[in-house]
Amino acid sequence: KFPARKRTEKRERKRLETDTRCIDCTALVFLAIDCKLANIFEFSRTRMSREAIENLTLDLEEMRKLAGSAQRSRVQQMLAIDIRKLETDIQRQRDLLAAQASSEQSVSRPVQTSVPGDVRRYQVELKEYAWDQSDKFIKIFVTVNGVQQVPEDNVNVEFTENSFQLVISDLNNKDYIFVVNNLLNAIDAEKSYRRVKSDMVAIYLAKQGPAKWAHLTLTAKRLQDLKDERLSDGKKVTSDDPSSGLMNIMQQLYDSGDPETKRMINKAWHESQTKQKTATLE
Repeated sequence: KFPARKRTEKRERKRLETDTRCIDCTALVFLAIDCKLANIFEFSRTRMSREAIENLTLDLEEMRKLAGSAQRSRVQQMLAIDIRKLETDIQRQRDLLAAQASSEQSVSRPVQTSVPGDVRRYQVELKEYAWDQSDKFIKIFVTVNGVQQVPEDNVNVEFTENSFQLVISDLNNKDYIFVVNNLLNAIDAEKSYRRVKSDMVAIYLAKQGPAKWAHLTLTAKRLQDLKDERLSDGKKVTSDDPSSGLMNIMQQLYDSGDPETKRMINKAWHESQTKQKTATLE
């Protein structure tokens, strides 16, 4: 009886070992399948992200070309908004690719965190500036607190022959835009450039000739010419309200003007009111 019992126990142990090996093999097969599927899905996501970046980059290049040829201030501002959206989408896709690459190199998958591109940013239109000139350049000085803190690539200026647009991206979760159209004279866009200083961006517009500029824009020049014409000593106005025609024109120019035009109109209005008060006192 004892030898028979030992043989039975031996057969049972072999059966259990065989079952265990089968279970282990099955588990390994399923594990391999899971890893293979995970790699396939990971490759698919990576390829889709790269294709998305390529398509978005092509869209961005096309949008920048349109912005460079646009003449209307409002159109340029709308295009600038779309350009920033595309840049944000591209950055988001790049962040996703970077996160996928880091997860592949790690033994354990990191906890997913929010992508920086998901942070909502607001657009701010800059209006205040100062300008000066030399024989070779028109110099524009735009004050922006903390601009030196952002990367150089976040401060961009698009130059055309008759305009320029400054875009400062992601400064304290805000995008700053400064646009000037209808420059008084044509500039050399290739030789124009910008410099980031402490709390300031200096924009250098390369002149095509050494002539002095009396105004920054054609709109400002036309406004000044109109003002001089209306206020000249020999000019006689037959209207019941001599200033009504000028005020209507100034209002139209202000409503459709760029920041330089609006600044000039405000200055002209202030000077006009000061002269009227002085004349009344006399």
